[in-house]
Amino acid sequence: MGKIKFCQKGAVWICMTVLAAGSQTFEAGAKENTKMPRLIQATTLEEDYRAVASLGLTGTHLLEKGDVRQAFDSILCSCVRIQTRGHFGSGSIFKMNENEMIVVTNRHVLTYWDEDSYVTFFNGAAASASLAGVCGETDVGFLRVPVDGFSYEELLSFHSVRIPEGTLDGTSGELPEGSGFFMADMASDLYHPRMEEGEVIASSALLEGFQKEMLYGKGNAVPGMSGSGVFDHYGNYLGMVTGGNLLGEIAAVPVRDIVAAYRGLE
Repeated sequence: MGKIKFCQKGAVWICMTVLAAGSQTFEAGAKENTKMPRLIQATTLEEDYRAVASLGLTGTHLLEKGDVRQAFDSILCSCVRIQTRGHFGSGSIFKMNENEMIVVTNRHVLTYWDEDSYVTFFNGAAASASLAGVCGETDVGFLRVPVDGFSYEELLSFHSVRIPEGTLDGTSGELPEGSGFFMADMASDLYHPRMEEGEVIASSALLEGFQKEMLYGKGNAVPGMSGSGVFDHYGNYLGMVTGGNLLGEIAAVPVRDIVAAYRGLE
């Protein structure tokens, strides 16, 4: 404990506290504990993007509770429009890495792909791309888009589609009949995408005109929506629109077949 001493300075008594050695140690410790915390190191947008891409964290936001409007808003950053020679279709960002983005669409959309063709993203940015490959068994094709044509701020605003858990190992459950889904229509108006809602008729059906089992549902698909993503109300990517009819029915390549086609390119 400290000792109290009194000393006289002229006619005034001054009270002085003398700290013991133990108290001095405490005081020193207190000063040490009040040091400023270390500041978090600032990073550049390039470092942020490369970190996110290398860690595989580019997927769209997954909602905890199903909400079709919120899900639509969250997946728009993965949607693209594909312009080929006199034709256009739709697509989605399937994968992103440090050097390129992989865009998925229907094989038939890429029939007229040439050096003048290009991809337009949700923010209006357009970029050239190269054909990565097409699948011979399924109506699926892929494009490679280099990232060096974009600012890192733009790249951080783009996101790849979110593949449902269990798709890669085959344990993902199929949507039951009557489940709701939606599609993004970037064909009617590129700068004002619309949401088209639908309902599952069968999660896997062998349809006339298609060589594979397809996701079959009720929904309106307009010309130019070939390749558009099909999503559930949480934001999961379920497949890709491939065809539609005047009865308000659509056929979509299931996500499991898209993943299998992509693996064939790797």
